[in-house]
Amino acid sequence: MGFFRMGAGVAKRRLFYFLVALLITTAGVYLMHDGSMNPTLVSMGRFSLFNRTLTTIPPQPPIPEPVACIFPYVDIFDPNIMKLAGLDQTPLKCDHDFLPDVTRMDGLVLRVNSSKLKGDLRLRYCRYRNITRQPYKDHSVVYSRWSRKFTKEVKLTDEHEFFQVACYDGKYKNRVVSKAFYSLVPKNKHLESLFNMRIMKRAAEFNPLETLNIVGVALDGLPRHQMIRAMPKTYTHLTERLGSFDFQTHGQVADNTFPNILALLSGFTRAEVNKWWSWKNPEDVFDLLWHDFERAGYRTLYSEDNPRGAGFYWGNRSFMFPQTSYWNRPLELAMLNEPGFIRRKASCAGPRPVAEYQLDYMTRFLDRFPDKPVAGVTFIINLTHDDSTKAVTIDEHIRNFYGTLEAKGHLNRSVVMFFSDHGQRWGKIRQTYNGVVESRNPFLILTFPDWFLKKYPDIARTLRTNTQRLTTHFDTRQTLIDLMYFKGQEPTPPHRGRHGISLFREIPASRTCEAASIPWDQCLCGQGVEKFLDTNSSEAKALAEALLRAVQSRSEPAQCETYRLDQLLQVGALSLPTAWTKEKKRFMVASVRLTVQPGGAMFEATVNMNLNTNETSVGSKIERLNMYKGEVECRPTSLEQMFCYCKGNKEMLKQ
Repeated sequence: MGFFRMGAGVAKRRLFYFLVALLITTAGVYLMHDGSMNPTLVSMGRFSLFNRTLTTIPPQPPIPEPVACIFPYVDIFDPNIMKLAGLDQTPLKCDHDFLPDVTRMDGLVLRVNSSKLKGDLRLRYCRYRNITRQPYKDHSVVYSRWSRKFTKEVKLTDEHEFFQVACYDGKYKNRVVSKAFYSLVPKNKHLESLFNMRIMKRAAEFNPLETLNIVGVALDGLPRHQMIRAMPKTYTHLTERLGSFDFQTHGQVADNTFPNILALLSGFTRAEVNKWWSWKNPEDVFDLLWHDFERAGYRTLYSEDNPRGAGFYWGNRSFMFPQTSYWNRPLELAMLNEPGFIRRKASCAGPRPVAEYQLDYMTRFLDRFPDKPVAGVTFIINLTHDDSTKAVTIDEHIRNFYGTLEAKGHLNRSVVMFFSDHGQRWGKIRQTYNGVVESRNPFLILTFPDWFLKKYPDIARTLRTNTQRLTTHFDTRQTLIDLMYFKGQEPTPPHRGRHGISLFREIPASRTCEAASIPWDQCLCGQGVEKFLDTNSSEAKALAEALLRAVQSRSEPAQCETYRLDQLLQVGALSLPTAWTKEKKRFMVASVRLTVQPGGAMFEATVNMNLNTNETSVGSKIERLNMYKGEVECRPTSLEQMFCYCKGNKEMLKQ
């Protein structure tokens, strides 16, 4: 647990480590000012703070039964937070400022409707070309030759998967008047017998009582509270009409995508993986859960809309082979390579919202195999990764997706997971009290067929209980394994690993972050702030200097400017448990937030002080609360870049 280093002896160090392990969860939970220092934007539960010396914290709502973990209480609909939630944004539309889409798929027939062309545009002809993955190379695609020209329609084969369409003007020979990309779901007939035999083998060996599809829709970096605020149509539909299970105390195992998606799909922690894997090596060795589903006879799908910066691909990482039966990466790379097609901060793909591409691909997948088991996840990244308020713009899209699943009967044979990987990492809400809580509280909502819950009332009761217990995506993974061989003859594959409890089994009320495999710096189960220090006090200045030195030590002086303190925003002394009265007189554990120049980066961390010697130490986790996009990037990884204001920025500003 070595978060800090002390020089007062081994016994004291161990005692202090234990204290910090109990308290580090509350490190950033009670900082309350936004970056503009505007007190009208500062929120603490139901209270607006107009000075930084307020020492009370909002009361917790009543808990139906004693539990070990209680998240700090905040008002989801605090008026000050509602002003920052972007609720005035309209549904995302992309077709009014792009070339018209004159083609559409009708089964396997690609049809042309030239009447959609406006003004002096006239259709001369259209053509298409196939897009495939370059073998063993996850960051490049191969294009076929362009097809023969057609003006009304063309019939495709059952083996087409990804392709690009371009239509040309009749007046100006080389002017494109419409462009589109399509993803189909070929049956791959040569694999039919293999999957059928796997289904038969699963039934013969384990005799599962039910077989349900697994459908997952993920939004990157969207906290539970912002999802509720920004997506009321979806949330109301799920919780009131469909009786879905909203896991209110859902935690995360890290503050970025990779470790959380690793927990969901592999069952490993980042630290465990780092013992035998490095970023330069292929990620196929993770043995993701998709392979287990395929061995059980499920067709699998994984799609995402950011082929360069997604969880498994950040930092130029890659797989040697596609990890699912249907893997949309070639299409996403091709759309990104097409000049001007991905636009509006990557929320639009040509005339359509990017989210529509993802959701339509999932729907086609389900349509293709109406009587075969399937498991798939579509990950919508770009829209909410940088700005969680953008979730407002796709509320209708997600709500309509559930409506489509219900209308087509897919909802009656599927478990649908609506979830995020982690909470909000930056933005104006993140800089408030509510935002710090939300930064560690992603959402998970599970929807089951009504008949399933009636047939298995014990499962329904357990799920309802677990919505109030501490959970993570390690538990989500264990639940997916249970669904793969539901109530089958045990022991069932695959290897379950060391982490997580299936949500079909009651999570103990005594569960702590340690038991849930949540690192202490991500844990929300904790106490509060004892007091807020005057930022002009000697203690506050010493704590700020310690954090500044720690930030400077993570910067590369050859390429980065030297940070200097700009403003000390907040210092909150964390309360120690009552059992540690003696330690209160010797130690102070504080949460410190400050901004630096040049660049205006905002950092937050836990800093401790020995009150007898004034020695300070900074926790291992330092968070940056605002983004560096738009600046020159000179460091090889995001973890290094967040602590660097590159010297090249000065040259950029001169231009």
